[in-house]
Amino acid sequence: MKELLQTTKDLKIIPNNFKSSCAIKLIEINDNEIKVELLKLNEDELKDYIVQENVEVFGVNNVGLIYFETKILAKENNIVTLAATNDYSLIQRREYSRVKLNQGNVLFKDISPECILKVEDISAGGLKIISSTPLEIDKHYQIQINLSTNMKINCCLLPIRITETEYQNKKAYVISGKFTDLENVDRIVLVQYAFKIKMENQNKED
Repeated sequence: MKELLQTTKDLKIIPNNFKSSCAIKLIEINDNEIKVELLKLNEDELKDYIVQENVEVFGVNNVGLIYFETKILAKENNIVTLAATNDYSLIQRREYSRVKLNQGNVLFKDISPECILKVEDISAGGLKIISSTPLEIDKHYQIQINLSTNMKINCCLLPIRITETEYQNKKAYVISGKFTDLENVDRIVLVQYAFKIKMENQNKED
């Protein structure tokens, strides 16, 4: 774990209140503890990091995404000590980019929900849908992504590719788009969501 974390970039931490997720800087690591600095949090967000509560950590290295759950052992201002663990998962980049939107949906502010026939996949960068009506290329559509009952993300979708298809014996359109106006914390949540879905799928295969 020590060597792996030292070569990992873009480390993020997620407490129980995912809205207080943030980037972290690795300060020190040994066999028992991982000391990190929480970056760019205000006082209210720091309160969501509670000693003895569990948090999730993930980051990117030259192989892919590393992810593990651990516990906060100590906290002093924005310096947090985590329990070291060898129980982690590592997923290659190509394996976690896009996943199915399980038990969730995407709502467009200016488009009837009936027009969105299916959400093909989603990632931290965008999504692919099947629609009964074509959208406009290069137009920003306001959307709400409902990952679960308590995880809602508001941003814009910019269509970049539209192709005709057939869905349930009717003409339809496959629309691929990228997210714009996406808050950093929401991008973290999407990465976390995609990772968890991928892990669930792998566990089912095993």
